[in-house]
Amino acid sequence: MFTPNAVEQKLRKLKVTSSAGPDGLQALLLKNLAHELARPFSVLFTISYDLSLLPDIWRVALVSPILKKGLSSDVSNYRPISLTCIACKIMESIIRDQLMSYLLRNKLITKQQHGFLSRHSTCSQLIECIDDWSLSINSRQNVDVIYIDFSKAFDCVIHSKLLAKLASYGICGKLLLWIQNFLSGRSQAVKVGRYVSSFSDVLSGVPQGSVLGPLLFLLFINDITDIFGENLTVKLYADDVKIYSVIDHDGRAAELQQGLADLFHWCTKWQMKINVQKCSVLTLGRACFNHLYSIDNESLPRVKSVKDLGVHVDSNLRFSSHYDDIVAKAHQRAALILRCFECREPLLLFRAFSVYVRPILEYCSPVWNPVYIGDIKRIEAVQRRFTKKLSGYRHISYDTRLRLLRAESLELRRLKLDLIMMYKILHGLVAVDTLFNVRLDVITRGDCKILKPHCNVNSRAHSFACRQLNCWNSLPNDVRNASSVFVFKRLLSKCDFTDFTVLHVS
Repeated sequence: MFTPNAVEQKLRKLKVTSSAGPDGLQALLLKNLAHELARPFSVLFTISYDLSLLPDIWRVALVSPILKKGLSSDVSNYRPISLTCIACKIMESIIRDQLMSYLLRNKLITKQQHGFLSRHSTCSQLIECIDDWSLSINSRQNVDVIYIDFSKAFDCVIHSKLLAKLASYGICGKLLLWIQNFLSGRSQAVKVGRYVSSFSDVLSGVPQGSVLGPLLFLLFINDITDIFGENLTVKLYADDVKIYSVIDHDGRAAELQQGLADLFHWCTKWQMKINVQKCSVLTLGRACFNHLYSIDNESLPRVKSVKDLGVHVDSNLRFSSHYDDIVAKAHQRAALILRCFECREPLLLFRAFSVYVRPILEYCSPVWNPVYIGDIKRIEAVQRRFTKKLSGYRHISYDTRLRLLRAESLELRRLKLDLIMMYKILHGLVAVDTLFNVRLDVITRGDCKILKPHCNVNSRAHSFACRQLNCWNSLPNDVRNASSVFVFKRLLSKCDFTDFTVLHVS
């Protein structure tokens, strides 16, 4: 397992910007000496694995608090990220690869989990959810979605119960003993700047910031999907859980309430705590029903919109609140760039805009890509306004500004991101349940086009599964059947999308 070649490959892939752990060894040093260190590390890892022992320094972590949201003065708003020894992370990475291969080969990880897995992301999960919800709304049905929030989920994992679950998945022998030693006897201290607190023992939880920790947590929470009935759907992204069901009569609401009761029982058994105050219920559709749901006799609040994995989802799938949020944040950050950069070179400033502002406007865009001209113009105004303030660009048109900056409109970029996601889904590069009805047509010599379904409501017609079908089907045959994502992107740059954009700019 720990061959010199495997170790050297991991060392060469180290990010030089990674922070050093408690042992002080820098990633840059280890990467530059990858060939020389590969064999000694290989021997060290093999001995550690065979004896199920770790150096004491490998079980020490320096915790760096990262602000999640809210007031910076409230310690509960911080996420603890553990800085551990890079050498240990190399060994963890090799173990994780082998363990993940075993789990996927035997289909032991639930397909409803989208966190920390290849071919999965927040976008893949949201696309699946929006497709389910828009289909129900298209059939004139309501959907109740319940968002579950766990209190400090990663820190509450009981080691003995985690090890029991690992054994149930067939993880045994030296590997199980090594993981047990990896979890036990840990200590940590908080590091802020140059200051370090006193060390304290870690009695539970998986270390956030480690390589193996996220996978261990996925296995701990993996069986949560088994407790719900067949009429309930549960989606996971690490510890983010949402449960939903079509509510067409009182019996379905009772099933959903029973699912919450079963979830609370599961949490009691495995010592996970639900933060009921941060849970919520969102009704999608015409909201003819107004059922009350509770957990441990505490009622769950109903909301008109909720931030779901970074995207604001509202009851009619219109995403208006999401547009408001990203546009406000993007304008604020764009203004900071113009105010803080001393250099006034347009290409440099626009590069900063592309790095720090554009990701805000494009995160998960296949989920919420707008089709109404007012929303499209409002988002485009961020880039339009920023480029107009660049030196020498005030009195030239937006289209000319983009050509000088060798850039594209945000609308065109979102269109291409939609098409790229469609390509990845159709070619199995993203793990999303089948969204499209593809028919092989002999007349078109084996070319596959997507059949466009009938849509009764805008929320379905504007969803990812339906929004760009005409554009996809209009692509040349060689583009749709490109041999790789890289080739597909290159061919897209040569296509004319004038008929599928509103703003008609490059």
